[in-house]
Amino acid sequence: MLERVDIETFTTLRLSLPVIDVRSPKEYAHGHIPAAINLPVFSDDERAVVGTIYKKKGREEAIAKALSITEPKREEMLRQVFDISNDKSNKVLVHCWRGGLRSGKFAEFMYDNGIHVKVLKGGYKVYRNAIHDSLRLPWKLIILGGMTGTGKTEILSELKRKGHQVICLESIARHRGSAFGRLGQGDQPTTEQFQNNLWEDWASFDIDKPVILEDESQAIGSVRIPDELFAAMRTCPVINLRMIQSLRAERLVAEYGKFDIADLKKSVVNISRRLGHERSEKAVRDLDEGNLLDVAISTLQYYDKAYTFGLSKRDRHTVETIEVSSGDVKANAQIVEGCLINIKEGSWEK
Repeated sequence: MLERVDIETFTTLRLSLPVIDVRSPKEYAHGHIPAAINLPVFSDDERAVVGTIYKKKGREEAIAKALSITEPKREEMLRQVFDISNDKSNKVLVHCWRGGLRSGKFAEFMYDNGIHVKVLKGGYKVYRNAIHDSLRLPWKLIILGGMTGTGKTEILSELKRKGHQVICLESIARHRGSAFGRLGQGDQPTTEQFQNNLWEDWASFDIDKPVILEDESQAIGSVRIPDELFAAMRTCPVINLRMIQSLRAERLVAEYGKFDIADLKKSVVNISRRLGHERSEKAVRDLDEGNLLDVAISTLQYYDKAYTFGLSKRDRHTVETIEVSSGDVKANAQIVEGCLINIKEGSWEK
């Protein structure tokens, strides 16, 4: 008998079984469960045709058209599912958008031909809802803040290595969050896929232990942090690292100086209105002349002002500023660890 499972059971089973996403390629590309394999019942065009028939002529004619489209594909799809499931004793998990006809008919055919199929009740929509519901829970968030160049990402990596629950939003977004953030990062995921990948990292966390994240705007490049998470990030405790500007500028030159000058110029131009005409023109000249440290100092004047403004919007009782005198990642991570014990009930214990 074909079995339908809830999202909790599905989440557990997918740790050991392959997941087959039968939605169209465009739906899958927009956002999918990480590691799910796309085996579309319909192409994008075929899905549009069936949807139009459903709206204009009703359910029965839409089903008839759907069956006529899928009939020639069945044997090949069965072969592909056997290939996917072979090392898992012919067991697979299947879902579509809402757990309806696409996954149901697909699963019935596979089940009748020897594949042990479990279908996600409610489909991908239930998976997406589960992410947002989970992020509304009372997680113990801690923000690692500090002006540009303080090495927050590297400190987060060190804290993660030491066993803390850490989410690096910029790594998941494939963007460093500034005008220069796309350099060396490749293409960003869609916002939906970013959120799915975020939850993939987060789902195994213990809600009774702190989760440490870097301070971010809601938009990281072209993707957006989920509303529920961002609202919590704006009210939770902040460890604000303070490092002198000259040291931060040196660190930025070491990080970004390896990129092509033409790409650095484009990034400067992107924030020219915020930098101001004179400062942006000077930054471009400095890039041509190889004065990378001067460029870093010029851009930091803008980013420091923006960060200070954002920090001023927080409740001062939630912010603890810590001076760091070097760029030593391990030493600074240890300083951050020392701060964690002073957090009490959403603010700092004084």
